[in-house]
Amino acid sequence: MKKTIRTTNRIGTTTVALGRAISSSTPVMKTAIHGTILLAAACLLFAPVYSHAMPGLKLSLQCSNVVLSWPCRDDGSEMFIVQYRQMLDPATPWQTLTTSHYAEFGTNFTYYVHSNVVQNPICGGSGLLAAMSESGSSDMPVKAFSFFDCGVPLAVRADGTGRVVPLALYPPGFDFSDFLIFDPATSEWLKGTGYVREVGKTDGPLGLGPMEGDGGEGTNAAPETGFYRVVRVGPNLIGLTNGMTVSGVLQIPVEVGSPDGQLVTVTLIENGSPVGEDSIHVSPFELPVPLLTLDTTRLSNGVHEIAAIARWQIGGSTNEETGGSFEADCPSISVVVSNEISFPNWMPHFGQLGNTLLISAQSAHTDTDWWIDIYGANAGYIGTFAGHTYDGTIYGWWDLVGPPPDFIHYTNEPWFEFKVSTPYADPPIRTYKHTDPWPSPGGWVIVAHHAFDNILDHESLYEEIDGFVGLAQSSGYTVRPNPQDGHAFALRFRETGANGDWATFRQALFHPLSRNLVYFGHGGPNGLGYDQSNTNRSILASEIAARLATIPKGLTNRHGYRMVILDGCSTAAGTLPESFGIIHKENVPSIDYVNASMRFSAFAGWSADKWVGFLNGAAPNYGHIHFIQWIQYYLAQGYGIKRATELAAGMPDVTFVNTGELKIFGCWDLTLWGHNN
Repeated sequence: MKKTIRTTNRIGTTTVALGRAISSSTPVMKTAIHGTILLAAACLLFAPVYSHAMPGLKLSLQCSNVVLSWPCRDDGSEMFIVQYRQMLDPATPWQTLTTSHYAEFGTNFTYYVHSNVVQNPICGGSGLLAAMSESGSSDMPVKAFSFFDCGVPLAVRADGTGRVVPLALYPPGFDFSDFLIFDPATSEWLKGTGYVREVGKTDGPLGLGPMEGDGGEGTNAAPETGFYRVVRVGPNLIGLTNGMTVSGVLQIPVEVGSPDGQLVTVTLIENGSPVGEDSIHVSPFELPVPLLTLDTTRLSNGVHEIAAIARWQIGGSTNEETGGSFEADCPSISVVVSNEISFPNWMPHFGQLGNTLLISAQSAHTDTDWWIDIYGANAGYIGTFAGHTYDGTIYGWWDLVGPPPDFIHYTNEPWFEFKVSTPYADPPIRTYKHTDPWPSPGGWVIVAHHAFDNILDHESLYEEIDGFVGLAQSSGYTVRPNPQDGHAFALRFRETGANGDWATFRQALFHPLSRNLVYFGHGGPNGLGYDQSNTNRSILASEIAARLATIPKGLTNRHGYRMVILDGCSTAAGTLPESFGIIHKENVPSIDYVNASMRFSAFAGWSADKWVGFLNGAAPNYGHIHFIQWIQYYLAQGYGIKRATELAAGMPDVTFVNTGELKIFGCWDLTLWGHNN
């Protein structure tokens, strides 16, 4: 018997009609119709190294020097690792020639010269030979003759794939059975069947020896160069190319190059923001091929510029003298997202304030019927909504009441799964109930990390958030830890007592009545603090999530935060928003919170590193200080957090700040005091 949920003005624009038949024994757990796409490639983690070929890498010989060249950005922002080994045998270790070869500004090609490495150089008028690149381009930093003018033996795969390269580039013992060999003496192509490369022997043509035999003796005069690889410092998405059409859930291999440090996070981003909660990946990573998840169903159909950003932690000491971190990104890739059903504005939670939840989906067909089969975590199949959309939008709310004649109230279900269907597709998606009691008005935690004493007038930096202290106290809210003479609580950096300061901060952060946080200081995608390997002087996102019970979803003792403002490097590039229980998506509409019975919440953090001072020991960046202070001013005037940042960014004394890198996730309309009861 088909169960139909009849509602008025809840899902869609009309009363819900009878849905299509579905057996009540249908399994609750469903899998998406889009299969996982595996894009084969390799990765690089500097020790050990796993690498993928640099696209467009070229090699040329200039007498005894090897000249490498490859494409790059023209803004000079990229840095590369160059490695070499004489033999291709995996047992031969790679020799690192440089870990910091910068691309030149104003050109889209980079060159590196490995001097005096050719064992048998061919110098003079015809002594230049060039290995063809993957693209077949012949642009070279020196004049390059064709292979056939160079008078050297050549090799190419017999099946026609790959490029023609000098025979000397192949290592001793290489089996040429599947290759053709070019003899410059006769200008003929010979079959390589049964031959291997033998340095120092000339038995057989062109210095090749039979696979079973010792051959004669002699000298191989062809150039000996060895093998090279070039890796861009930072992440590189493998298999994702410009113009590619993508759908469903993709697992994208990533190559990550770093000269130092431990990789702690890699995130898929668009315009500085994660493309979804599943796109944020933190250590430990599976090796040798880390895979990044891209759920394209959480994006709208159309063109998206996808990139990746990685961050490393540099090992430090207990007094934070040598610890630190650095980050790097990759060039963006333009892809076309195409899904029959997508959920770009899905509300992942419900029920914090009442008994309603939101359903929001988008159909690629703008004029079509739709059905939504509802399953409860414990109840199984509950019923079906049905309707018609004329613009592709499927939107509405449900009061958790089941269909007639029983009208069961499903208020105790910890989560629901929805199978959203049209005549063309039927992917599932889930939303989780919040059981956060919110016992009283949310208190404020306000702290300043005193880590910039080397900057002149550093007190101005630490005082930039004092306005929040005054606003909270004047409105009767508790501020933790106790402010010091009207100033935000100070986290000492290297002085005695710093460990105790962080312990006090930690106690305030996890106090059951704390719901708002303002932090100035060192940070990163994975937490707060400078050397995050020292847990006495840092608080990691994983600890926040565990103590606040925000991850995984659906925990019953959840303690989500209402407003979080983190003035620290790359604090918006990792998992901190969801660790505080805030939706990691920009501009979630206010009405979606209302229809889902959820309290408004917002997170502000930086998508990249920020600069609070100019040069070591010089003055602070007063433009940055003014920006944060103006945000406080406009919040005090009653503006929502996003509008407050926009107005602050337009003030004339806000200079030398990329204000667009301050990301606001969650509800842009959240005001300083709204929804804090």
